Amino acid sequence: MDIRELKSKLDFDSVLSRVERYFYSALASSKCDELEFISDRELLEVELRKVVEMKELINHSGDLPLDGLSDIREVLNKIRIEGHFVAPEDFLRIHSFLVVSRKLRKHVIETNAGSDGKFPWVTAYCTSLFFDKLLEHNIEITIDESGFVKDSASANLSRIRKQITQQSERLRKSLATILKKISEKEYAQEDIVTQRDGRYVIPVKTENKRNVQGIIHGASSTGQTVFVEPAEIITLNNELTELHFEERREIDKILRELSTQVAGVSNELLGNCMILSDIDFIQAKAKYAIETISSMPVITGNEVDLIDAYHPVLLQTHSRSQVIPLKFRIGNDFNTLVISGPNAGGKTVVLKTVGLCHLMLQFGFLIPAEPESKVKIFSSIFVSIGDEQSIENDLSTFSSHLISVKTILDEADSGSLVLIDEIASGTDPVLGSALSSAILKSLSDRKSFSVVTTHNSELKEFAYATPMIENASLEFDSVSLSPTFRFITGLPGQSFTFEIAEKFSFPELIITDSKSYLTENENRLEDLLRELNETKQNYDELKRRTDIENVRLSGLSNLYDEKLKELKANEKVLKHKAKLEAESIVKDARKLIEKTVKEIREERISPKQAKEIIAQEEKNLELSIPEEEKQMLIATEIVSGDIARLKGSNTSGEVMHVSGDELMLNINGFTVRVPISEVEKIQSKPKKQSLSAGGVELNDKPVQLSLDLRGKYSYEVKELLERFLYDSVVNGLTEVSIIHGKGSGKLREEVRRQLKETNIVKSYRAGNWNEGDAGVTIVEL
Repeated sequence: MDIRELKSKLDFDSVLSRVERYFYSALASSKCDELEFISDRELLEVELRKVVEMKELINHSGDLPLDGLSDIREVLNKIRIEGHFVAPEDFLRIHSFLVVSRKLRKHVIETNAGSDGKFPWVTAYCTSLFFDKLLEHNIEITIDESGFVKDSASANLSRIRKQITQQSERLRKSLATILKKISEKEYAQEDIVTQRDGRYVIPVKTENKRNVQGIIHGASSTGQTVFVEPAEIITLNNELTELHFEERREIDKILRELSTQVAGVSNELLGNCMILSDIDFIQAKAKYAIETISSMPVITGNEVDLIDAYHPVLLQTHSRSQVIPLKFRIGNDFNTLVISGPNAGGKTVVLKTVGLCHLMLQFGFLIPAEPESKVKIFSSIFVSIGDEQSIENDLSTFSSHLISVKTILDEADSGSLVLIDEIASGTDPVLGSALSSAILKSLSDRKSFSVVTTHNSELKEFAYATPMIENASLEFDSVSLSPTFRFITGLPGQSFTFEIAEKFSFPELIITDSKSYLTENENRLEDLLRELNETKQNYDELKRRTDIENVRLSGLSNLYDEKLKELKANEKVLKHKAKLEAESIVKDARKLIEKTVKEIREERISPKQAKEIIAQEEKNLELSIPEEEKQMLIATEIVSGDIARLKGSNTSGEVMHVSGDELMLNINGFTVRVPISEVEKIQSKPKKQSLSAGGVELNDKPVQLSLDLRGKYSYEVKELLERFLYDSVVNGLTEVSIIHGKGSGKLREEVRRQLKETNIVKSYRAGNWNEGDAGVTIVEL
């Protein structure tokens, strides 16, 4: 298929227009015309990695310093002609080009060195940039920023310009004298001196032109004024003109010499043009990838699996949140997809998204899809989309469509991606269905990857019954009768013809009459599809809720693991501290005994007094032990049914089983194995105890670690939240979780508004990834 037609059909030109906004020079623009469709996997991966590396470089240190870059290839080609030279303005462009080359080279080398060599390709490429500080300097001392050749460009030019200044001054003085004379006689139109054809002249009234001797150099548009060069200054004017000619010759000489210097390094500068055009273009592709959140997918042999893919052009006209991402798969189990469903449901957008993503990819662009997406490298892409009716060639829409499809059948092979919108439409539905079936079977047999759209029920049945061909549809809300644009593989789409007609207030009699013309099988098929669609929607909602709950449970599990690790770490510290304290007690006791024995021997105290001293010391030691630790020592024996708490936390649960040095503890419905040394008994087996989803009941009152508000209305939140927080404080909790889900964020905002107004809340924060992420708020009491 013609590449220009392919770009147009798949909106690739719109992508390029967006990318061009990031170009710094026409050098990059020229690369657009040189784009090649890359079907070699190794070459393509190299090109894509260049863009990935450039994207990382931009994120690391911003845009590359390309300000002032311009395309100087045409200038260089002129200079390479012997004896040729260019205008001063062109030398300014060359100077700017040299500066950009030098600064870019330095910037990339330094950035790469400062990031442990993270940007090898860009660095290697830019290191080869040519720079010439001497040539930069020579241009700077020759031409100023406005493009004027400086007096200092040569000694001769400086001398000539001094003479021009002096000669001009003499002329002005002579003219002033002459002007004064003729003004007194009222011959002059104005008391000014001007220039015509490079000669100084005086404006004289037309009727007085014969009264002023000299050469007329022209007249005003009204004819009332003539411009006369007085005879007295003709010689002075001639001398000034000669000086200007001499100045021009000297400037040409200077520019010719400078051109010779540039010509000497023109090959190197042309090499820089090639490098900088690549750098500018790849940077633009990288910036577009950043704009569209694009990435490099996984390239596979025979599978396409696009995860959350976006149509790039839709991202230009809508915010990302307004566009429904596409999950699309083809390959392995099937190589042909038949997409059906009502109009305006997004079928054509699916075709274009799949086609454009692969076209972009094989032109060396990253694609707006998750990096885990899988793509296949195609040798060719064929597209038949849109109304191709041709009045000029006397072709109907169907005829044009057939010509397009015939080209596909002639050329498509196992390396082709085929996209056909409304296959075999515009003709008899039954015959069109038969033709479509044969086309799809042919493409599937030759192992092309084909995606087609249709409204034809027979084609849906064909896809269901034929190996390697699969149905697909876009979800349609049967209640609101509006598309959701979610892609579903394996389920054909309903047309919703009658439902949509009812929505637009079609006469009920017409709709009822229409249904009577359907066969029993056709009616049954529509009912079956409707039931399947509703079942699928219910299943998706159930799966969504299950996923949320799994995330929450996973977060709690991770939290418990972290708490256990923290407790084990604290245990080591406490054991070490206890050992030091014990050693200190033993040491002090030993000193006391030695002192007491010595005093008995020296008969300074009696044995009775010694006993009293030791008894007092034992009492002091007992007083030094906190009451809490005494209670723990008293209740060290833990049995099944007891309520135990993880040391150093408020997390508690029921002891399910005790075995040796370990026990099984039920916490919030999770059973965890814990060393006995890491728990403390807080209550013996209660008379009445029950487990609930929120926590363990102690003394008939549940200790809730979390409050689930999902599905609640805003007006319900205050009472539930307030009761939960006060119960938590009463039960001695210092940290609890409020589960509100992500959704639209309204419930989360209401929860946090209430938390701000509650004086028992110390602080709150969003949950970490292991605590439920943004769907949970952690509250410190």
